[in-house]
Amino acid sequence: MITRLIYSIFILPITLLPFKLLYMVSDFLYFIIYKVLKYRTSVVRKNLKNSFPDKSKEELKHIESEFYKHLCDIICESFKVFNISREDMFERCVYNDLDLIDKYKDRNLCIIGTHYNNYEYAATTATGSTGRQVSCLFSRLSNEFFNKRITESRSQFGLQMIQKDHAKEYFGKKSDEPFCLIFGADQSPTFSKNVIWMEFLNQETACFFGPEKYAKEHDMVVIFTKINRVKRGYYELNFELVTDTPLLEPHGEITERHNRLLEKEIMKKPQFWLWTHKRWKRERKPDEVVMKTTYA
Repeated sequence: MITRLIYSIFILPITLLPFKLLYMVSDFLYFIIYKVLKYRTSVVRKNLKNSFPDKSKEELKHIESEFYKHLCDIICESFKVFNISREDMFERCVYNDLDLIDKYKDRNLCIIGTHYNNYEYAATTATGSTGRQVSCLFSRLSNEFFNKRITESRSQFGLQMIQKDHAKEYFGKKSDEPFCLIFGADQSPTFSKNVIWMEFLNQETACFFGPEKYAKEHDMVVIFTKINRVKRGYYELNFELVTDTPLLEPHGEITERHNRLLEKEIMKKPQFWLWTHKRWKRERKPDEVVMKTTYA
């Protein structure tokens, strides 16, 4: 009941706003979240300082401020997806480099997604933009109301949402039609036992092995997604091949490659990555080995 009330009073009105007013709300949120509440500023500052040890305090402060502006835009844009026209959605998120996707139309695809720029827009428009049925693995929210609303909004233009605990069932279905699956690959694998350790942004980092595991089990072409912010509220996607021969790759190589590609994107424009996330809360055990860099 309380959740529905919060949605009706605060979120729903935002979804009905034209974009010009939406970004005025975002500017206000920036002041509240960053200046007043100081939401996770200690986490962001620690992450930035450890990731960019050579940057000055002034440089880090600038990235921090720009990140919070971006975060508030993402929050408002994500709310807007609850009530957005198809025309607006596909005008604001454009897929480029579809030749790479089309090249492997007869192969299973493992699309690497990350929390860089507007990942919500990218996922929501995936099926409509590629002309293929795209699926996405997600973790079910504990709040049933918001879980239902978010699932509906993401799937409104054809994206198929697959709960992670249903992944085995999804892969177990036999079909002659090649499948295309999005993996969110830059979360912290806190409880997963099967990880790859590597140096990422100047820190020892536990990286999800899931995309590589499934790519090898199902001979999936692995493609990395680059999301570029053209201007406020507008994004374009480009793609880069990680490998089309997953069965021939050494253990850990695919995981390191797509994380190196993400690292390059972050180094270019760090303000667009999700720095509030506690990516480095897991500590490496003595028997876990950090991979040597093999991909530049």
